[in-house]
Amino acid sequence: PFVRTVEEFSFCHRRIKQAGLMDYSEFQLWIMAEVPSVLFLLPDYVKAGVQGISIGTNDLTQLLLAVDRDQANLGVGLDGRHPVVWQAIKQLITMAKKAQISCSICGQAPAQYPELIDLLVQWGITSISVDGSDLERTYQAIARAEQRLLLEAARHRIVD
Repeated sequence: PFVRTVEEFSFCHRRIKQAGLMDYSEFQLWIMAEVPSVLFLLPDYVKAGVQGISIGTNDLTQLLLAVDRDQANLGVGLDGRHPVVWQAIKQLITMAKKAQISCSICGQAPAQYPELIDLLVQWGITSISVDGSDLERTYQAIARAEQRLLLEAARHRIVD
């Protein structure tokens, strides 16, 4: 189910604590950031105990653009390259960095739109999750994006 409110998260957090899962140092409590309300409430989720987020691009795109992806005739407007979607992803990554929590991305967008990978790396994404069939291509795109960033940073140091 979607995590839509901090109260829902807090309820789940209490149940997880009661079950003893928080007693394990390697356990981390993350939420999926796929409902637009997370864009506005992420600092409150962090205060309530969220330790990381995973941006679900498929659902986030569907909900931001109000498109039913399961209806072929209505799914035409479902475009993960829409500026609103990329702005929301950037905002979530920026907010996660500011809150010092991990931020991952999953869904089809990174594999479907390789140009997004450059932006994700620039924005500071912690990890990218893709289907196994897209793994090698995505890995190569991440490596190229990181090399470009390092080269750009080195050029700035030389100029400065």
